[in-house]
Amino acid sequence: MEKKIFEKKVVYYLAVTISFIFCLVSIFSTLSLFNDFSLLKLLFVSLGIIINLFAFINLIEKYNKAILFLNLSLCFYMIFSGGVTLMNILTYGLSFNYNSFKFLVLFIITLIVVNKYKIKKNKAEYEIENIGQNEE
Repeated sequence: MEKKIFEKKVVYYLAVTISFIFCLVSIFSTLSLFNDFSLLKLLFVSLGIIINLFAFINLIEKYNKAILFLNLSLCFYMIFSGGVTLMNILTYGLSFNYNSFKFLVLFIITLIVVNKYKIKKNKAEYEIENIGQNEE
């Protein structure tokens, strides 16, 4: 039986592609550590690498927690691109030409699509796991 974590195959391919791009970006962001080292930057880069690798591996293996890690990864990048967008707006004024704003909108749309088409947990499928447990 083939495991499915999304209702549509296109959404699965979108999630795998986004997760792979996030992995590449977070791995290449280790190169920015050599320019100006700080412990906070090291913490964010290592956290990004760990979350993105977990998301990518879980999506490829189609584990149940893949959507959780993908949501964490998307929120992680949305926080940073939102911060950059906010700084650009406060510095230069409101304009929709900022790349960080475009990425923020793309991340929000991806987050909505991924969560809309995820398969909800079916209680009948996981009935075997609940054998012997007291449900009150």
